[in-house]
Amino acid sequence: MAFVAASSRGAKAAAAKHSKTVLRSMSSGASVLAGSGVYGGLTDQDRIFTNLYGEQDWRLKDAEKRGDYHMTKDIMWMGPDWIVQEIKDSGLRGRGGAGFPSGLKWSFMPKETDGRPSFLVVNADESEPGTCKDREIMRKDPHKLVEGCLLAGFAMRARAA
Repeated sequence: MAFVAASSRGAKAAAAKHSKTVLRSMSSGASVLAGSGVYGGLTDQDRIFTNLYGEQDWRLKDAEKRGDYHMTKDIMWMGPDWIVQEIKDSGLRGRGGAGFPSGLKWSFMPKETDGRPSFLVVNADESEPGTCKDREIMRKDPHKLVEGCLLAGFAMRARAA
């Protein structure tokens, strides 16, 4: 799978025009989530993974109803560097034991290719005893993972996943 960055003048102008809309929508994106329950002390507006309990179908149609892929195209129009900076600014950290800052890790990828492939690798190994955090995401809310891979791979200029 190849990820292509928009580089035309028109694409950049469109991205600049929509940047405020993207930021507003990203910060209030939880409003598109379905339901009104409270799970683990969080309301639906606070939750990222909205189908971990398998109450809805995991397939694309229902994932889109829950807000998956809602702003993906607009975010990609902002460009790889913008995405990496947003991740840095967000303070997002990995889900592993080290909790390494995701944006910093993404910024280590080369911006220009020297002909060698760049890969996005997703490690979902849960070899620690009793660890089941990633399995349920992949089973019941897989489009969050797919969307995240698409955005991460694009931001890091990966050429394969």
